[in-house]
Amino acid sequence: MAIVSKASFRLSIGAAIALAAGGTTLVASRSADGGPKHGSHKDHKEAAVQDDLLPYQKVAPPEVIKRDYVNMRVTPYNDPKFYFEVTVPTSFQNQPVKVSPQQLKEDSASPVPMAEFAPRDGRKVLIEARYVRVPEKVTLERFMAVYVEQSGFEFVKRLRGEFEGRQVEDALVRVKSPELGQTLTRITVSRRGDLVFIVAGSCPEDDYAKWKQAFAVAAISFSPTGK
Repeated sequence: MAIVSKASFRLSIGAAIALAAGGTTLVASRSADGGPKHGSHKDHKEAAVQDDLLPYQKVAPPEVIKRDYVNMRVTPYNDPKFYFEVTVPTSFQNQPVKVSPQQLKEDSASPVPMAEFAPRDGRKVLIEARYVRVPEKVTLERFMAVYVEQSGFEFVKRLRGEFEGRQVEDALVRVKSPELGQTLTRITVSRRGDLVFIVAGSCPEDDYAKWKQAFAVAAISFSPTGK
């Protein structure tokens, strides 16, 4: 399934899983295959442009977070084991997601929706969280690589690092939608045991500059602590 459906943005892994089985400024530490390297002035300039596509350091000052964002506390499926928190724009609302008992039972087959947040004005922007059960032997790096390849996405930028103590694989991918044209999605994956959590922020490519801060705040703030 493509990442963009007719009505909204969706994530799907499908065959990728089987293949893979083989109040303060938001700051995150980051190392990566795309981590800072010494080089020429041109190299530094190009790296700065690329990093700006996936902001992860000081993405929003405290006054902006306080004014424009809200911390959402979500208990999917009324199961405290899946409790998480994430910070999203105040203009977004938590949209209902429907999950069947069968989806929860087969959570190793495809990602299960946990929550979706979208602007109240109906703009084609979405921040969503999902989880999927994946053998612990499958690394996040492998998971991301296979997922993107099998889904037909194009890597724009890919980094590895740590957000608030969580090891993550972080990527910006592009896909073409019949309805919306070129679309960019920031995908951040992390794990807790055999659960891989997927946080994604999607919008038409022309609007990405407007929303990349919100996507960064969500990616960094996501906290799947369970209770």
